[in-house]
Formats: sequence, C-alpha cells, structure tokens
Amino acid sequence: LIQKSLSVKIIEDFSELEPDLIILSVKPKDIKSACQLINVKKTTIVSIAAGIKLNTIQSFLNGQKKLARVMPNLCAFEGLSTNAIFFNKHVSKESKKIINKIFSSIGTNILLNSEKLIDSATAISGSGPAYIFYFLMAMIEGAKNLGIPKKESQQLAYNTFLGSCNVAKKNLDNLDNLIRNVSSKGGTTEAALKIFNNDGFEKIIKKAVNQAATRAQELDKELKSRS
Repeated sequence: LIQKSLSVKIIEDFSELEPDLIILSVKPKDIKSACQLINVKKTTIVSIAAGIKLNTIQSFLNGQKKLARVMPNLCAFEGLSTNAIFFNKHVSKESKKIINKIFSSIGTNILLNSEKLIDSATAISGSGPAYIFYFLMAMIEGAKNLGIPKKESQQLAYNTFLGSCNVAKKNLDNLDNLIRNVSSKGGTTEAALKIFNNDGFEKIIKKAVNQAATRAQELDKELKSRS
C-alpha cells in the first residue's frame, strides 16, 4: 500500500546499498538490528530513535562517522512537528542542507549545538504532545462534570487551547503578564490558579519533564547493557 500510494521502492536486501542518506526511523530497542542490516562507509546516517546516542549507533555501524540525531513529534501528521536536530562534526554542509529540507517538510527545525540537548528536547517536544493531550482531556472532563454536553465541552476546551496558543506565540517572553491579564482579584481565574499553586502544578510539570529526559538517557544505557 505504501509502495503504491507514495511511489517508493521497498527493499529487503541492504547489502549493496550506499545512498547519500539513510534515516533510521525505528524504535530505540530496534536500532542495533537496523544498523546491522546496512553496511555503509560514505552515507550520512540520521537517527530518530529516542535516547540512543551517536557513539552507540557508531559502534553498531562499525565506526561510521557521519551521523545526526533528529527528534520530531506526532504533529508531523499535520506538518507542524517541532524537530530538534544535532549534527556531529563529520556531517557535510550539503548533507545538513538536505536533512534540514527533509524535516522542514513536516514542521519546524531547531538546531542544537550539543547532543546532550537532544534528550532534553525529547522531553519537551518529543513527548510534549502527550502532555498537551492529557491537559486538554482533563479540561474536557472538567467541562462535562459541570454539566456541559460532550460535544460542546470538546469545542470549548479545544478552541480555548487553540486561541491561547496563538496569543502566546506573540508573547512568549511575557506569559506571566498574559496570566495576569486574564485574572482579576477575587475572580474565577484567580480561584482556579490558587488550586494550581496550592497543589504544586508547576512542580509536577517540571518533575514530569525531568523524568522524561532521564528516561531518554536510560534508553541508551539499557541498549548497551543488552548488546
């Protein structure tokens, strides 16, 4: 189906393959077996496997040096992915240009100057859509609990998210001011924000993001321990 609809060539024998670029689009646990299928010397390898470091991939590829890591996210389905990218020093300018063009087709690229930051970015943009969906789902359930029908609850919550994100886009340096603009002393928003503050909402978010980044780092260690 993919071969027919996208006019791509599907192959199973990689032994004679030496393209300019290979994207390893696999789960972290499958990165070793994927690398063992290819035997390349000049090809630039791009991995989107969460948490797996380039030196680990390099060891699976018998020392191949031209490597990059990219962390896209689920929003790629809408052309709105945020793609964190790191190139090692061996990737040529031409390859960088090609990789940037490929991933620009599904969203926005953010270039990072340290591989360590890829794991941090994974915790924000890679896992981030799930955090947003989780909060949106809670907003919808909250509306339903107040007696608002399901369809209207979904519309209220989603449209509020959409509108707020558009306002925030122009005011990212002044989000605290936006919060104050919505709040009034003794009002409904202040009452809700007090719950967030008293229950440690900000602390929970920061803890969750930190845990996701830690887990990304653990994936590489676990893979090495099994190899």
